Formats: sequence, structure tokens, C-alpha cells
Amino acid sequence: LTHCNWCVSLYRYNRAEIVRDLAWRVGLELLDLPSEIQEKLTTLEKEYFKNHSVAIKTYMGKEGMELNVDMVPPKDPYIKVRVMENIDEGIVLSDKTTNFSRHSMHFLKRTDAEPYIARGQMEELTG
Repeated sequence: LTHCNWCVSLYRYNRAEIVRDLAWRVGLELLDLPSEIQEKLTTLEKEYFKNHSVAIKTYMGKEGMELNVDMVPPKDPYIKVRVMENIDEGIVLSDKTTNFSRHSMHFLKRTDAEPYIARGQMEELTG
């Protein structure tokens, strides 16, 4: 019985790590997560995600910096991306407004593109 409890605790801890990682990689809003991931989260995991996100946003607000962008220092602040699926028109980025139609290619600031890449809506073109 003790071994079983340990396995369940380890499983829950692993899922909590995944939820924390999603907040850092995908976005701090539950709606940023792809629907197939949202469907697999329990009510407690959704609550944990929201609480973790609030803590991160509060800290970033106090520090005045975005901590969840450029997790790996970039070689270039701009990247070339291809849009994988239509994204709402009139998206305002830090330096321009544009429409992202499927398969269109853009040269964007890395920090503007990262949330879309993480959600699978864009892919970075390399080489």
C-alpha cells in the first residue's frame, strides 16, 4: 500500500511539473493552451495552472519584465515564420499590425512570434 501511495504521489508531481512547464512555454492564460490539452487537465490542475500563472504575472509586473519570452538567448531578435493555420485578422504586434493567413510567411520579432509557435499556429523557418 505504501508503494502504491508513492507511485500516485509521483504521478501527481509529474503532472504538476507539466502544468507549470505549459505556463512558461505556451502562455499564462488557460485559453492559450490548445483545447486538446485543456480537455485532459483535471479541475485541480486547471486551478493550479491559474494560480501559478497569477503568481508569475504578479512577479513580472513588480519586476517590470517578461520572464517567459526568450527562454534561450536568441542569436537574432527577428525570425522568419510560416503561419500554419489562419489566425484572427488585425493582430497587433510590437511594431506593426498584420494579417496572418494560412501558409503566409513573415519576418517577426522573436518575442512576438513565440506564443504562436508554442501553440502550433506558426513554425520557425530555419536555414
